[in-house]
Amino acid sequence: MQTEVNTERQSERGADTQDVSTCPNCCALMPREMRFCRACGCRLGEGVEEYTETVRFQNVPPTSRPRRSQTASAPQSQTSPTGVKDWGAMARGIREQALRSATVATTVGLNHWKIARRCRRVPRWMIWVFLPMIVFSIIRGPISNSISRHRGSSATANAQTSDIGVEFNYANGGAFIKEVTTPGSPADQAGLVGGDVITSFDGKPISKETQLTDLLAQTPIGKTVDVIYVRDGETKTTKLTTVSGKDIDRLENAFEKRSEGEGKFGLKDDGDAEAVPVPGTNINGVRLGDLSENLPADIAGVHKGDIVIQMDQTPIRTVKEFINRIHRAAPYSTVNLVVMRDGNRLNIPIKFGKR
Repeated sequence: MQTEVNTERQSERGADTQDVSTCPNCCALMPREMRFCRACGCRLGEGVEEYTETVRFQNVPPTSRPRRSQTASAPQSQTSPTGVKDWGAMARGIREQALRSATVATTVGLNHWKIARRCRRVPRWMIWVFLPMIVFSIIRGPISNSISRHRGSSATANAQTSDIGVEFNYANGGAFIKEVTTPGSPADQAGLVGGDVITSFDGKPISKETQLTDLLAQTPIGKTVDVIYVRDGETKTTKLTTVSGKDIDRLENAFEKRSEGEGKFGLKDDGDAEAVPVPGTNINGVRLGDLSENLPADIAGVHKGDIVIQMDQTPIRTVKEFINRIHRAAPYSTVNLVVMRDGNRLNIPIKFGKR
């Protein structure tokens, strides 16, 4: 019945409907160029591929009208000079508008992609700054493990290599000891101190760089060897028994965890001192820099510029040995400090504080 009513109404329109087709499914009027019915979705023919906007057709029964109302963005129907709606022109306009919208959307999306990519890009200067830092942090562990305190040479020493517990370099025709790093180590028990120069180890002379390191690597752990060294121009002999790197680490950990703590002297900075020759003698000492007020050295009467040459019975010849002996001193213990001041030798008892 509904189909008959729509057919009669279509025939009444006459020439006004020559560019309009009827959907065979729902009898809705459609532009002849359309391929799909916008009311029911039925395929019509080989016209415009898609009708992007819903158009309300006039003089169409309510049952066959599209359900959605015409939007503000829908293109207005065009009328030919004869008064007949130009559905083809309207369809072309719709298609052009759809193409423009797609072009705009594509351009905006491309711009957003470029901006996002630019934001994700890492500046080159950051790569050159941070990449070496990352690489160094990765390799620093193995390097620091292979170059330990006594191993001040270029050769590596591991836990299975003989160790004596000193830091040294090569000078004055032998291995110059900067400091005895570990309390209770073989070097410490043998009486070696910073400033001594080892010229022979286990009967083999030391005359070139890395030789002592090579000898330690060749010496079995636990072997007792003869050591010849020079102190203040005088040649001396001692014996020591080598230990492993693990034993040295164990001694260092025990010292760092001792319950009494470490001594405090009163230098403003550990680096505020330097090794210098003592005038009128053939020995070196450590000249003091700035001292903090009301700390042990200042309270005991030690002055800036004093040259420390001895702490109790230990000769002081290098800065590192001096700092090491300060840390070794038991807090609140009294140590006899020997200094040179204006050419005079002074004995100054000093009660250490706690670091």
